[in-house]
Amino acid sequence: MRKIKKQIALLMCAIITAISLGACGTTDKETSVQNDSSVTGNESNENKEETKTSLKAALVTAQKLGDQGVTDLCHSGFMKAAEEYGMDTQIVEVQKGEYEESIRALCEDGFNIVVALNVELVDATSKIAPDYPEVDFILTLGDVEGIENLKCLLGKENEGSYLAGIEAGMITKTNHIGFIGGQDNAEINRFLAGYEQGAKSVNPDIVIDPVYVGSFEDPTKGKDLALMLYNQGCDIVYSAAAKSGLGMFDAAKETGGLCIGVDVNQNDVLPGQVIGSMAIAYDQWIYNAMKEIAEDKFESGAFWYGVEGDNVYLALPTPEQYELSQDIIDAVEDAKNKIVSGEITVDSIAEKDK
Repeated sequence: MRKIKKQIALLMCAIITAISLGACGTTDKETSVQNDSSVTGNESNENKEETKTSLKAALVTAQKLGDQGVTDLCHSGFMKAAEEYGMDTQIVEVQKGEYEESIRALCEDGFNIVVALNVELVDATSKIAPDYPEVDFILTLGDVEGIENLKCLLGKENEGSYLAGIEAGMITKTNHIGFIGGQDNAEINRFLAGYEQGAKSVNPDIVIDPVYVGSFEDPTKGKDLALMLYNQGCDIVYSAAAKSGLGMFDAAKETGGLCIGVDVNQNDVLPGQVIGSMAIAYDQWIYNAMKEIAEDKFESGAFWYGVEGDNVYLALPTPEQYELSQDIIDAVEDAKNKIVSGEITVDSIAEKDK
Protein backbone atom coordinates (compact mmCIF):
# COMPACT_ATOMS: atom_id res chain seq x y z
CA MET A 1 0.00 0.00 0.00
CA ARG A 2 2.83 2.41 0.90
CA LYS A 3 4.55 1.70 -2.40
CA ILE A 4 1.31 2.36 -4.34
CA LYS A 5 0.80 5.68 -2.53
CA LYS A 6 4.36 6.70 -3.43
CA GLN A 7 3.82 5.74 -7.06
CA ILE A 8 0.56 7.75 -7.23
CA ALA A 9 2.32 10.75 -5.73
CA LEU A 10 5.16 10.45 -8.22
CA LEU A 11 2.69 10.07 -11.10
CA MET A 12 0.92 13.27 -10.09
CA CYS A 13 4.29 15.01 -9.93
CA ALA A 14 5.09 13.72 -13.40
CA ILE A 15 1.81 15.04 -14.83
CA ILE A 16 2.28 18.45 -13.25
CA THR A 17 5.90 18.59 -14.41
CA ALA A 18 4.92 17.62 -17.96
CA ILE A 19 2.27 20.36 -18.10
CA SER A 20 4.66 22.98 -16.79
CA LEU A 21 7.43 21.93 -19.18
CA GLY A 22 5.03 22.00 -22.10
CA ALA A 23 3.92 25.50 -21.19
CA CYS A 24 7.45 26.90 -21.18
CA GLY A 25 8.61 24.91 -24.20
CA THR A 26 11.61 23.32 -22.44
CA THR A 27 12.48 19.84 -21.22
CA ASP A 28 14.22 18.66 -18.07
CA LYS A 29 15.94 15.37 -18.81
CA GLU A 30 16.67 14.53 -15.17
CA THR A 31 13.08 15.09 -14.03
CA SER A 32 11.55 13.21 -16.93
CA VAL A 33 13.88 10.23 -16.45
CA GLN A 34 13.06 9.93 -12.74
CA ASN A 35 9.33 10.23 -13.30
CA ASP A 36 9.27 7.82 -16.21
CA SER A 37 11.09 5.15 -14.19
CA SER A 38 8.72 5.63 -11.26
CA VAL A 39 5.65 5.20 -13.45
CA THR A 40 6.79 2.37 -15.71
CA GLY A 41 9.18 0.54 -13.38
CA ASN A 42 11.70 0.16 -16.27
CA GLU A 43 14.99 1.33 -14.79
CA SER A 44 18.13 1.70 -16.83
CA ASN A 45 21.51 2.21 -15.16
CA GLU A 46 21.08 5.94 -15.66
CA ASN A 47 17.69 5.85 -13.96
CA LYS A 48 19.14 4.01 -10.97
CA GLU A 49 21.86 6.61 -10.61
CA GLU A 50 19.28 9.41 -10.72
CA THR A 51 17.27 7.65 -7.98
CA LYS A 52 20.35 7.24 -5.80
CA THR A 53 21.27 10.92 -5.89
CA SER A 54 17.77 11.95 -4.79
CA LEU A 55 18.09 10.28 -1.38
CA LYS A 56 19.01 12.18 1.77
CA ALA A 57 19.92 10.11 4.82
CA ALA A 58 20.42 11.20 8.42
CA LEU A 59 22.01 9.25 11.26
CA VAL A 60 20.72 10.31 14.68
CA THR A 61 22.47 8.96 17.76
CA ALA A 62 21.92 9.50 21.47
CA GLN A 63 25.45 8.24 22.13
CA LYS A 64 28.44 10.05 20.71
CA LEU A 65 30.66 8.65 18.00
CA GLY A 66 34.06 7.41 19.10
CA ASP A 67 32.95 4.59 21.39
CA GLN A 68 34.96 2.04 19.36
CA GLY A 69 31.82 -0.06 19.61
CA VAL A 70 28.20 -0.14 18.50
CA THR A 71 27.83 3.56 17.62
CA ASP A 72 30.92 3.59 15.45
CA LEU A 73 29.85 0.26 13.95
CA CYS A 74 26.43 1.62 12.98
CA HIS A 75 28.05 4.73 11.53
CA SER A 76 30.29 2.53 9.39
CA GLY A 77 27.31 0.66 7.89
CA PHE A 78 25.43 3.92 7.38
CA MET A 79 28.30 5.55 5.49
CA LYS A 80 28.94 2.47 3.37
CA ALA A 81 25.34 2.47 2.11
CA ALA A 82 25.27 6.25 1.69
CA GLU A 83 28.43 6.25 -0.40
CA GLU A 84 27.36 3.29 -2.51
CA TYR A 85 23.99 4.82 -3.33
CA GLY A 86 25.11 8.44 -3.60
CA MET A 87 23.07 9.70 -0.64
CA ASP A 88 23.46 13.12 0.92
CA THR A 89 24.13 12.59 4.62
CA GLN A 90 23.94 14.30 7.97
CA ILE A 91 25.09 13.02 11.37
CA VAL A 92 23.29 14.30 14.48
CA GLU A 93 24.53 13.57 18.00
CA VAL A 94 21.30 14.47 19.74
CA GLN A 95 21.02 15.72 23.31
CA LYS A 96 18.59 14.45 25.93
CA GLY A 97 15.39 16.46 25.78
CA GLU A 98 15.85 17.22 22.07
CA TYR A 99 15.16 13.78 20.60
CA GLU A 100 11.76 14.47 19.07
CA GLU A 101 12.58 18.01 18.00
CA SER A 102 15.77 16.93 16.22
CA ILE A 103 14.20 14.02 14.34
CA ARG A 104 11.18 16.08 13.30
CA ALA A 105 13.46 18.84 12.01
CA LEU A 106 15.28 16.36 9.76
CA CYS A 107 11.98 15.20 8.29
CA GLU A 108 10.95 18.79 7.64
CA ASP A 109 14.32 19.43 5.97
CA GLY A 110 13.61 16.78 3.34
CA PHE A 111 15.54 13.78 4.64
CA ASN A 112 13.82 10.66 3.33
CA ILE A 113 15.87 8.18 5.39
CA VAL A 114 16.33 8.58 9.15
CA VAL A 115 18.47 6.04 11.02
CA ALA A 116 17.97 6.36 14.78
CA LEU A 117 20.38 4.64 17.16
CA ASN A 118 20.02 3.54 20.76
CA VAL A 119 17.12 2.74 23.04
CA GLU A 120 16.83 6.40 24.08
CA LEU A 121 15.35 7.24 20.66
CA VAL A 122 12.71 4.50 20.51
CA ASP A 123 9.81 6.56 21.86
CA ALA A 124 10.55 9.67 19.80
CA THR A 125 11.05 7.73 16.57
CA SER A 126 7.89 5.65 17.08
CA LYS A 127 5.88 8.81 17.71
CA ILE A 128 7.21 10.76 14.74
CA ALA A 129 7.30 8.07 12.04
CA PRO A 130 3.51 7.98 11.41
CA ASP A 131 3.52 11.76 10.87
CA TYR A 132 5.96 11.43 7.95
CA PRO A 133 4.84 8.46 5.81
CA GLU A 134 7.13 9.55 2.98
CA VAL A 135 10.20 9.08 5.22
CA ASP A 136 11.67 5.63 5.88
CA PHE A 137 12.88 5.12 9.46
CA ILE A 138 15.44 2.58 10.66
CA LEU A 139 15.68 2.09 14.43
CA THR A 140 18.12 0.03 16.48
CA LEU A 141 17.02 -1.62 19.73
CA GLY A 142 13.33 -0.73 19.40
CA ASP A 143 10.87 -3.61 19.27
CA VAL A 144 8.07 -1.75 17.48
CA GLU A 145 5.52 -3.30 15.12
CA GLY A 146 2.67 -1.89 13.06
CA ILE A 147 4.28 1.28 11.66
CA GLU A 148 4.60 0.79 7.91
CA ASN A 149 7.59 3.12 7.42
CA LEU A 150 9.60 1.89 10.44
CA LYS A 151 12.10 -0.99 10.46
CA CYS A 152 13.52 -2.09 13.83
CA LEU A 153 16.85 -3.93 14.03
CA LEU A 154 17.45 -5.99 17.16
CA GLY A 155 20.10 -8.48 18.20
CA LYS A 156 19.66 -11.57 20.33
CA GLU A 157 22.57 -10.53 22.50
CA ASN A 158 21.59 -13.23 24.97
CA GLU A 159 22.61 -15.88 22.41
CA GLY A 160 26.06 -14.43 21.74
CA SER A 161 26.58 -13.75 25.44
CA TYR A 162 25.76 -17.38 26.22
CA LEU A 163 28.86 -18.33 24.23
CA ALA A 164 30.90 -15.71 26.10
CA GLY A 165 29.63 -17.19 29.35
CA ILE A 166 30.73 -20.68 28.35
CA GLU A 167 34.21 -19.37 27.63
CA ALA A 168 34.40 -17.46 30.91
CA GLY A 169 33.02 -20.39 32.89
CA MET A 170 35.70 -22.71 31.51
CA ILE A 171 38.60 -20.28 31.93
CA THR A 172 37.95 -18.77 35.39
CA LYS A 173 40.26 -19.85 38.18
CA THR A 174 38.26 -18.19 40.98
CA ASN A 175 34.74 -19.30 39.96
CA HIS A 176 33.85 -15.63 40.25
CA ILE A 177 33.25 -13.42 37.19
CA GLY A 178 31.84 -9.94 36.66
CA PHE A 179 29.57 -8.01 34.32
CA ILE A 180 29.42 -4.25 33.69
CA GLY A 181 26.29 -2.81 32.09
CA GLY A 182 25.90 0.72 30.80
CA GLN A 183 22.39 0.94 32.23
CA ASP A 184 20.12 -1.42 34.12
CA ASN A 185 17.49 -2.01 31.42
CA ALA A 186 16.01 -4.90 29.45
CA GLU A 187 18.29 -4.35 26.46
CA ILE A 188 21.53 -4.46 28.44
CA ASN A 189 20.29 -7.26 30.64
CA ARG A 190 19.92 -9.52 27.60
CA PHE A 191 23.74 -9.55 27.60
CA LEU A 192 23.79 -10.45 31.29
CA ALA A 193 21.10 -13.15 30.91
CA GLY A 194 23.02 -15.08 28.27
CA TYR A 195 26.34 -14.63 30.09
CA GLU A 196 24.90 -16.11 33.28
CA GLN A 197 23.29 -19.08 31.55
CA GLY A 198 26.35 -19.91 29.48
CA ALA A 199 28.71 -19.76 32.44
CA LYS A 200 26.46 -21.91 34.63
CA SER A 201 25.97 -24.47 31.87
CA VAL A 202 29.65 -25.45 32.19
CA ASN A 203 30.31 -24.34 35.78
CA PRO A 204 27.19 -24.62 37.99
CA ASP A 205 28.91 -23.20 41.09
CA ILE A 206 30.14 -20.03 39.43
CA VAL A 207 29.23 -16.60 40.87
CA ILE A 208 28.40 -13.71 38.49
CA ASP A 209 28.40 -10.16 39.87
CA PRO A 210 26.63 -7.50 37.74
CA VAL A 211 27.21 -3.76 38.20
CA TYR A 212 25.97 -0.75 36.22
CA VAL A 213 27.64 2.51 35.22
CA GLY A 214 24.38 4.42 34.72
CA SER A 215 25.79 5.91 31.51
CA PHE A 216 27.28 4.85 28.20
CA GLU A 217 29.64 7.85 28.14
CA ASP A 218 31.71 7.47 31.32
CA PRO A 219 34.86 5.31 30.87
CA THR A 220 36.28 6.62 34.16
CA LYS A 221 33.41 5.14 36.15
CA GLY A 222 33.58 2.03 33.99
CA LYS A 223 37.21 1.63 35.03
CA ASP A 224 36.37 2.16 38.70
CA LEU A 225 33.68 -0.52 38.60
CA ALA A 226 35.97 -2.95 36.80
CA LEU A 227 38.70 -2.38 39.40
CA MET A 228 36.13 -3.06 42.12
CA LEU A 229 35.12 -6.35 40.49
CA TYR A 230 38.72 -7.49 40.03
CA ASN A 231 39.56 -6.54 43.61
CA GLN A 232 36.54 -8.51 44.85
CA GLY A 233 37.89 -11.68 43.26
CA CYS A 234 36.46 -11.64 39.74
CA ASP A 235 39.15 -12.82 37.37
CA ILE A 236 37.09 -12.18 34.20
CA VAL A 237 34.92 -9.14 33.46
CA TYR A 238 32.48 -8.73 30.56
CA SER A 239 31.28 -5.24 29.68
CA ALA A 240 28.22 -4.12 27.71
CA ALA A 241 28.53 -0.39 28.25
CA ALA A 242 29.63 1.26 24.97
CA LYS A 243 32.20 4.00 25.67
CA SER A 244 31.95 3.43 29.43
CA GLY A 245 33.18 -0.11 28.83
CA LEU A 246 36.51 1.14 27.52
CA GLY A 247 37.49 1.74 31.14
CA MET A 248 37.39 -2.02 31.68
CA PHE A 249 40.49 -2.44 29.53
CA ASP A 250 42.42 0.08 31.62
CA ALA A 251 41.42 -1.75 34.79
CA ALA A 252 42.41 -5.09 33.30
CA LYS A 253 45.79 -3.70 32.31
CA GLU A 254 46.42 -2.45 35.85
CA THR A 255 45.32 -5.64 37.59
CA GLY A 256 46.25 -8.32 35.07
CA GLY A 257 42.63 -9.51 34.99
CA LEU A 258 40.98 -11.06 31.95
CA CYS A 259 38.12 -9.45 30.05
CA ILE A 260 35.60 -9.91 27.22
CA GLY A 261 34.96 -7.26 24.59
CA VAL A 262 31.61 -6.35 23.09
CA ASP A 263 29.86 -5.10 19.94
CA VAL A 264 33.00 -5.25 17.78
CA ASN A 265 36.07 -7.49 17.78
CA GLN A 266 38.20 -5.96 20.55
CA ASN A 267 40.58 -8.90 20.91
CA ASP A 268 43.60 -6.83 19.92
CA VAL A 269 42.95 -4.04 22.45
CA LEU A 270 44.86 -5.85 25.19
CA PRO A 271 46.63 -8.96 23.86
CA GLY A 272 47.01 -11.71 26.42
CA GLN A 273 44.04 -10.53 28.47
CA VAL A 274 41.04 -10.24 26.12
CA ILE A 275 39.70 -13.79 25.86
CA GLY A 276 37.08 -12.97 23.21
CA SER A 277 34.54 -10.41 22.01
CA MET A 278 30.77 -10.75 21.68
CA ALA A 279 30.34 -8.97 18.35
CA ILE A 280 27.14 -7.79 16.65
CA ALA A 281 26.72 -7.11 12.92
CA TYR A 282 24.88 -3.78 13.27
CA ASP A 283 26.88 -2.32 10.39
CA GLN A 284 25.60 -4.98 8.00
CA TRP A 285 22.01 -4.69 9.23
CA ILE A 286 21.93 -0.94 8.69
CA TYR A 287 23.62 -1.24 5.31
CA ASN A 288 21.06 -3.86 4.23
CA ALA A 289 18.11 -1.75 5.42
CA MET A 290 19.34 1.33 3.55
CA LYS A 291 19.97 -0.82 0.47
CA GLU A 292 16.35 -1.96 0.65
CA ILE A 293 15.19 1.65 0.62
CA ALA A 294 17.47 2.62 -2.26
CA GLU A 295 16.18 -0.31 -4.29
CA ASP A 296 12.52 0.23 -3.31
CA LYS A 297 12.36 -3.07 -1.38
CA PHE A 298 11.90 -1.69 2.13
CA GLU A 299 10.25 -4.01 4.68
CA SER A 300 8.87 -2.61 7.91
CA GLY A 301 8.56 -4.41 11.23
CA ALA A 302 10.82 -5.70 13.99
CA PHE A 303 13.63 -8.02 12.91
CA TRP A 304 15.58 -10.07 15.46
CA TYR A 305 19.01 -11.45 14.58
CA GLY A 306 20.92 -14.12 16.54
CA VAL A 307 23.90 -16.43 16.24
CA GLU A 308 22.47 -18.02 13.11
CA GLY A 309 24.30 -16.50 10.16
CA ASP A 310 26.82 -14.90 12.58
CA ASN A 311 24.61 -11.84 13.06
CA VAL A 312 25.62 -12.11 16.72
CA TYR A 313 28.79 -14.08 17.40
CA LEU A 314 31.67 -14.69 19.74
CA ALA A 315 34.88 -13.58 18.05
CA LEU A 316 37.55 -15.85 19.47
CA PRO A 317 41.11 -14.51 19.73
CA THR A 318 43.97 -15.70 17.57
CA PRO A 319 46.71 -17.67 19.36
CA GLU A 320 48.84 -14.52 19.27
CA GLN A 321 46.12 -12.55 21.07
CA TYR A 322 45.13 -15.17 23.64
CA GLU A 323 45.70 -18.90 23.39
CA LEU A 324 42.58 -20.96 24.00
CA SER A 325 42.53 -24.69 24.59
CA GLN A 326 40.80 -26.80 21.97
CA ASP A 327 38.14 -27.98 24.41
CA ILE A 328 36.99 -24.39 24.91
CA ILE A 329 36.89 -23.73 21.16
CA ASP A 330 34.91 -26.95 20.66
CA ALA A 331 32.48 -26.16 23.50
CA VAL A 332 31.71 -22.72 22.04
CA GLU A 333 31.16 -24.14 18.55
CA ASP A 334 28.97 -26.96 19.87
CA ALA A 335 26.80 -24.55 21.85
CA LYS A 336 26.44 -22.26 18.84
CA ASN A 337 25.24 -25.15 16.68
CA LYS A 338 22.76 -26.22 19.35
CA ILE A 339 21.34 -22.70 19.61
CA VAL A 340 20.88 -22.56 15.84
CA SER A 341 19.21 -25.99 15.79
CA GLY A 342 16.93 -25.11 18.69
CA GLU A 343 18.39 -27.69 21.05
CA ILE A 344 19.48 -24.86 23.34
CA THR A 345 17.11 -21.96 24.02
CA VAL A 346 18.71 -18.96 25.74
CA ASP A 347 16.44 -16.95 28.02
CA SER A 348 16.57 -13.18 27.53
CA ILE A 349 15.71 -12.38 31.16
CA ALA A 350 18.51 -12.05 33.72
CA GLU A 351 18.26 -13.93 37.01
CA LYS A 352 17.89 -10.73 39.03
CA ASP A 353 14.82 -9.72 36.98
CA LYS A 354 12.91 -12.98 37.36
